[in-house]
Amino acid sequence: MKKPTILVTGFQPFLGQEKNSSGEAVRLLPKEVSGCRIETRILPVKWFGCVDELEKALAETKPDVWLGTGQGYPVPPLLIERVGLNLASGPDGDFEVDLREQPIFAGGPAAYFSSFPYEAVHQRLKKEGIPVRYSFSAGQNQCNCVLYAALHFAATRYPGLQAGFLHLPMVPDGTRENTMTPQECARALVFCLEEIGRTLTLPVRSLDEYRESL
Repeated sequence: MKKPTILVTGFQPFLGQEKNSSGEAVRLLPKEVSGCRIETRILPVKWFGCVDELEKALAETKPDVWLGTGQGYPVPPLLIERVGLNLASGPDGDFEVDLREQPIFAGGPAAYFSSFPYEAVHQRLKKEGIPVRYSFSAGQNQCNCVLYAALHFAATRYPGLQAGFLHLPMVPDGTRENTMTPQECARALVFCLEEIGRTLTLPVRSLDEYRESL
């Protein structure tokens, strides 16, 4: 029986930074969690190179779930993004392209809600003592772009694909307290993957079996 596959993506460094917390954490992930195969990719902070690379990764890995990660605020909490907007605005990672109020997919819906088991992930992180909260704005840059793109691909090409996104705290620079190291971020991601994997490996019951269990 084929193992479920979870594709986890992070981003490359940008704006002259040496590290991106999402890319650093994703590189530390194991190859398997809770019976699921874990595939990882690091995306460029580029309009619209991030979408091209995500599209390629989805075609190559054919995942059951895509979990995107990006670099958020300097300190926790982790942010579980609930909405992807069809809006690209602002510069790319190296200020090579600066967009103003452009759609990510012309003619696409204004927004999609994330579709991965976000409540289970939220509860697990809280149980493990990791600061976390929901966010209803992933920004207007590349993080939001790949979240919207993944949900659009799920709606138009991969109907069984679940997709969601987490913002991780920045890599500590020694100037702030209460930060999270890449190792701690990777540990938090493993908890998320365990919960996602648990939902993927639950037995599927028929409607008649469900009715009999009531």
